[in-house]
Parts: sequence; C-alpha cells; structure tokens
Amino acid sequence: MINVITELKSIAQKTLHLKDTTDVRGTIDSIRTSTEIRGYNVWILACAAIIASIGLDLDSPAVIIGAMLISPLMSPILGIGLSIGINDRKHLIKALENFMVAFSAALIMSTLYFLLTPLGKMNASIASRTEPTLLDVLVAFTGGIAGIVAGSRKDITNAIPGVAIATALMPPVCVAGYGLANGNWPVFLGAFYLFFINSVFIALATFLIVRFLRFPLTEYQDKESRSTAFRWVLTFAFLISIPSAYLFFQVIERYQMTGRAETFIAEKVNNDNHQAISYRLDDQDSIAKLNIFMTGASISRDSISYLTSQLPNYKLEKTRLHFVQNLPPVSENEILSQARAELLSELQPRLEAQNQRMDSIKLSLFKAKQDSANIEQLERELFHLYPALQGFSYSALAFACENGKPRDTIPTIILTWKSNTTRAMRKLGEEQLGSWFPQRLGQDTCVVISR
Repeated sequence: MINVITELKSIAQKTLHLKDTTDVRGTIDSIRTSTEIRGYNVWILACAAIIASIGLDLDSPAVIIGAMLISPLMSPILGIGLSIGINDRKHLIKALENFMVAFSAALIMSTLYFLLTPLGKMNASIASRTEPTLLDVLVAFTGGIAGIVAGSRKDITNAIPGVAIATALMPPVCVAGYGLANGNWPVFLGAFYLFFINSVFIALATFLIVRFLRFPLTEYQDKESRSTAFRWVLTFAFLISIPSAYLFFQVIERYQMTGRAETFIAEKVNNDNHQAISYRLDDQDSIAKLNIFMTGASISRDSISYLTSQLPNYKLEKTRLHFVQNLPPVSENEILSQARAELLSELQPRLEAQNQRMDSIKLSLFKAKQDSANIEQLERELFHLYPALQGFSYSALAFACENGKPRDTIPTIILTWKSNTTRAMRKLGEEQLGSWFPQRLGQDTCVVISR
C-alpha cells in the first residue's frame, strides 16, 4: 500500500511539476523590461484603446479581440504581482507608476473617442462590462495564473495571447471612458470596478505563483513578515471581491426568477382562449413587474386576481402582474407569409445579380453570332484581295501595361501566308491590312501580326 501511494505521488509530481522548467532570472528580467510604459508602448496603448472603443461602439467582438491582443496593459500588472512576490519595493513603485500611466492613457483616448463619435449608443458589448460578478474574478485569477506560468517557461508558449483575450483588460477601461464621456456614472463605476478586480486578481495570481515557485527575494523578509504580507494581500483581494459576489448572486436570482416566470406563464396563463406572445421582467426596487403580452380573449379581473394569488406558489410573491391584452393573434399563415417575405428579401439581390449575369451572357452570345457573320464576310474579302493569304485568326486580346495604366482590349489579327510568299510581299500586305482592318472593323486601332 505504501509503495502504491509513493508511486502515485511520484506520478503526480512528474505530471504537475513547474519548477524544473522555470526560467527564474529570465522571467524577472522580461517582466521588468515589459513593465515600462514609455515611448512606443504608449503609442501602441493609445491605438489599442481607440481600436477597442471602435469595437465597442460597433458591437464588434472581432475588433475588440484585436485591441486586446496588441494592448500592453497587462505587463505592469504582472510587474506589480512579481514585485510583491519577491519583495522588490523599488520595482513595485515603478510598476504602479506605469500602471497608472497605462490606465490614464487608455481612459483619456477612449473618452476622447466617445466624445467625438457620431454613434456612441449603449449596446450589448458596453452593457455586458458594467456588472462584474464572481465569474469575472475567476476568469481574471485563472488567466493570471496561466499568464505567469506561460511567461516563466524556458520554452516559448502560445498562451499569452489567449490570456490577454480572456482577462479582457482594455474593454472595461474603454467602457469607463464611454461612461465618462456621456456623464453616465453607473456605467463608469461598473466598468472601472471590472477593470480593477481584473487587475487585482491577475496580480494576485502572479504573486501566488511567484511565491509557490520560490523566486529569490530582492530584499530580505523574515518568515513572520512574509506571513503578514500574505494575509494582507488575501484580505484585500477578498474585500474587493465582495461587491462582485453580491452582483453574482443577483444574476443567479434574476436567472432563477426568469425560469419561474416562464413556468408560471406556461402552466397558469396560457390556455385555449389566450396565449402569451412574450414577457418582460422589470426590476422596480423590491417589487418586480412581470409584463405579459397577450393575444386571444381578454383576461377578466377575477382571472387576474386568481393568477396573482398563484404567484407565491412559484416563488414570485414579490412580483406584480401586468397584462398587455387584445394584441392581434399571430396565425400560422401569417408566420409563413412573414417567413416567405424575409426569404424573398434575402434572395432578391441574388436573383437580380443572376438576371444581370444571364443578360450579360445573352449579349455575349449575340455579339459572338455577329462576330461570326463578320468573320465570314472578312474571309471572303481578304482571300479575294490577297490570294497569297492562306488563313487568318481574329480575336480581342487584353493588353496589360507595366507602368500601371489600365488594361485595354484591342482587336488582334494573326495572318498566315502561303509558303511561297516572299518576305517583302508579307510586309507590304501587313502594312496595308494594318490600315484597312481598323476601317473595316470600325475600331480605332488594330494589331496585325504575320507568321
């Protein structure tokens, strides 16, 4: 039994080991170097803030992700966690200064953008970053662990870009800029809080991994001092996560209330006489308002009183019912008609494009028939004028110029002479036909080639 436990412990150590592949000196130097937000880093940060603001304004996840990938905002946060972990006060102060510079630059650029943009409306991308919960704390913490573990390896990994996207530092700053530009303080405070907890828990994860990997301390710290610092860090992280826990439980309560409302409508409201088309839950202080949009026969006051009395059975006792009635019923034929109209509206541009292509093909065929008739006439005339001519080819070739001028399509005639035709006769015929062909074909110019 002891041998089995020893073997399992050995396997676990080999599988989960970190220290053997850690580049301690390289990690410290790399984080300290990247912590500096000066010169080109400020320009990159400003560009990332503008790109993220545009992505938020347009509700475009792809643009937002691009901004997160190029933003250097995470570097000073890793520097803060590293400095606390190795007790380096000098570089901690520098990391904090650079963190404030980075945050201020991103906030200023995003505020300026939302002050100038003609759009600037609240949308899903902005609203989703104003109510951080414990899930955001968990993402920031685990993302921070992945970031410092990946950054401390001797071998380069591809985890850093994913960490930058997952922890999402730049978008909350830009949403805070949106709130500041519009004077919307709840949005500003919610987004700032999301950015703050993301930063704190990334730094906390860095601090814990640095301590776990036993990075050497810059300044000596006895065991008691280390324990005290460790407790203070955890206490601070716990205190700032309390509001997110409150918001998290509110989200859970809202989700559960939505489920109970759906069950209540399905079991008590809907019947053969009337149906709920949709519903909406509105929070009004301690009492929620359940708006139900109805079609079919009107619900009497007695029925409404009965339905209200049933709310406690679905744990909706703090909910007030409000029915919007006598909405026109939506029949199956209307649904099919609407779907048909939507399908036609989608297919119409394609049908028009297809018709245009068909018209183009018909025109090309018509021109080809005309060209064929012209070629037969040309053939009779040429062989009558030049008995030494054995045959000819006619085509419109596209000529491309090296100097960047647009391509041009020029009629090209290739002459084939009989073998006994002298070079002088060929040259003379080529010159004469070079003047005759443009007039005969009604073209400005033609290219005539002999072979």
